[in-house]
Amino acid sequence: MTEVATIQEMTMDLPVKFPSETEVILEDVARFRALTAQERIGTIRGMLADGAFLLSKSPKADWAKQYSEEQELLAQRSIREFIARHGR
Repeated sequence: MTEVATIQEMTMDLPVKFPSETEVILEDVARFRALTAQERIGTIRGMLADGAFLLSKSPKADWAKQYSEEQELLAQRSIREFIARHGR
């Protein structure tokens, strides 16, 4: 018996349908859009706080902080250069 035939024989048709990743994302987007502006800000703040907490517990927290600061400086420099070229 081939491997494909074995897999097909083991496949079961379950009465449960799991949503695709696209469906899950679209549902999340719809829920977020239904929030008030204040609730959206609170949700975003909560996610940022969760990320900061996880980062603080990371074994690479020092590296991540330094990298983040470097990226912020690079972004600021890029913005200044862009404004200098196109803003005046």
